[in-house]
Amino acid sequence: MIGEKIREQREMKKISQYAVAYAIGMSQAAYSKIERGETEVKVSHLYSIAAFLGISIYNLLPEAMASGTFEGEYLLKPLVVKLKEIWYGWLVKRRIRQMQQKEQ
Repeated sequence: MIGEKIREQREMKKISQYAVAYAIGMSQAAYSKIERGETEVKVSHLYSIAAFLGISIYNLLPEAMASGTFEGEYLLKPLVVKLKEIWYGWLVKRRIRQMQQKEQ
């Protein structure tokens, strides 16, 4: 389910699997397995994908998880989510800068 949401967001932005995979530091084959639901996505990769696509992590989560509570407990607290978005956004931007420097 998360993989489908990732693919949907990526395709809406007309970004290739290779570009996302490279930006977050994994192979295109491994990234493709995430989108197809063949492997679980690591939380760190989920935040990096959201940062690269320029969206909130909530856009990638199933409704039950994105609502903020799950079985009476807070699943993702807004402050922690925002801090992680900032951190992984910075990591993705740094990786993109490194890629651009290598190409020159």
